[in-house]
Amino acid sequence: MTRKFVFLGCLVLALSYLILFVFPNRAASENLDMVSVIQPDEAVPLSYAIDMIRPADTVKQALINFAFYDYYFYGYPHFAYSALVLLPLKWANALDNMPLVMLTLRQMVSVLPMLAAILLLVYMQTGFRTYKAYLLLVFLLAVPAVVENNLWWHPDSLAILFVVLTLFFLSHDELRLGWNFYLAAAMCGFATGTKGLGWYFFLAVAVYLLVTLFSKKASFIKVFYSGALFIVTMLAAYVFSNPLLVFASTRQQYLNVMETQLEFLQKGYEVVYDIGLAAATPQVRTYYGTWIVILLALGTCILGALRGSNRLLNQLILTWFVPLTVLVFGFIHFKFQYWMPVILPLFSTLVLLFPDKISDLTLKRRMQGSALIVRLFRWIGLVVLALQFVSYMVYDVKAYNYKLHTEETEPAFAFYDKALDVLGPLPDIEYYVYHDVRVYVPETSGWARESRFEMLDYAFIEERNYDILLLLQQRIYDYLAPDVEGIDPAGLAASREFYADADAGALRGYQLLYRDEFGLIFVSDALYQAYFAEP
Repeated sequence: MTRKFVFLGCLVLALSYLILFVFPNRAASENLDMVSVIQPDEAVPLSYAIDMIRPADTVKQALINFAFYDYYFYGYPHFAYSALVLLPLKWANALDNMPLVMLTLRQMVSVLPMLAAILLLVYMQTGFRTYKAYLLLVFLLAVPAVVENNLWWHPDSLAILFVVLTLFFLSHDELRLGWNFYLAAAMCGFATGTKGLGWYFFLAVAVYLLVTLFSKKASFIKVFYSGALFIVTMLAAYVFSNPLLVFASTRQQYLNVMETQLEFLQKGYEVVYDIGLAAATPQVRTYYGTWIVILLALGTCILGALRGSNRLLNQLILTWFVPLTVLVFGFIHFKFQYWMPVILPLFSTLVLLFPDKISDLTLKRRMQGSALIVRLFRWIGLVVLALQFVSYMVYDVKAYNYKLHTEETEPAFAFYDKALDVLGPLPDIEYYVYHDVRVYVPETSGWARESRFEMLDYAFIEERNYDILLLLQQRIYDYLAPDVEGIDPAGLAASREFYADADAGALRGYQLLYRDEFGLIFVSDALYQAYFAEP
């Protein structure tokens, strides 16, 4: 089996996988409001990416528009790349075609870079030399976190690609401290500029330099200045990937956003999020599998770091895995995408379980000692992987079908139709409508709409003086849960008063017209008396 043949086979699988996601990635995207209901993290930044390529009178103004994107929760590489992939749609006057816009962003910004990262991991572990490349590729593509990430527009895939490129160039440098070492530094800087990941390479780079020194591949002086130059190169790439850092005013905005985001990660958004292994375990099981598989991967990584042809690569993966894992489980609340940059490289080391030939799996009568232990370990590992793969596929099929048929099954869309029916007695005039973010309310004649990510309270509602309130039942349950702790206890107490009254159908100044498992519809007392109260 030649390397070219294996590579072409993997490329065909990857392209088929890319095409497979075309169908769910254009679904449930009829308009921006529909996108917002399914995934607010897509809807909010979209206007900023489109504004980067808005028409300009001069080339200078066009460059300014492209450089200053005003939404600094994600790094500039994500927005710059997203804006570039939207350029052909702009030239075709197709930016109003929301299904096409979202399909393009999801495919080109999420699926494609993820495929590139996984193919690169497969190459690093197998060299595309054996059938193992196919098995590893299929296993990594089936990880539920990967599938879930392929179904939205987010910066994680791009950040993961930069991470994998950093590992690639470091391993390809082979302790020479040459150009590949500094290319790794540049990729590390881009990873930092995209989602702040590059900072967590400190242990991997430090160990790499120490191994170079103690293996006598370079003198202490060369190791020292190479390490210093790595930092300089990384920082230069970081600034290059976020040009707004050059300007004092935008740099301060950027740093303020980073500080706010760090607070959200550490404490939570309005309510305190649980942190730690126990709190993260349900998501770990859903998106990555059982702890048995993860420990198995950690075992193969450690084994690969100690022996074999890929020792350096596996040492890098292990030292990259540790710092970010400590952060994710020890200091911030867990979300599936936060762990992907380290767990995917770790999972790539599972290739060590795959035998070179069938005879490597046979258990012979006279086999004893370490040889027998290795064979048994391999057998057990392969059985565990097979079972886990089946579990992955069950999840993947459900996630794929859910996204594909969201428009027919999502209760938010049926609730909007019900709201129009319930509010039918109202005359065709102007109304001020509040709706929770995940309550679907598209542009509707006569409705001035407003939504809010923050918790509601009476002060906000009475100040805005809405005519109609469309509230999400799950949000009420979430904020009334007895174990919820507020970042601002006084603010949570005020919100709980509001949500308790809403749950009881007794909001001050409003009357409940309708409720179901999804949501509640309130109208102001004045409207109720005029159009709904019995004479």
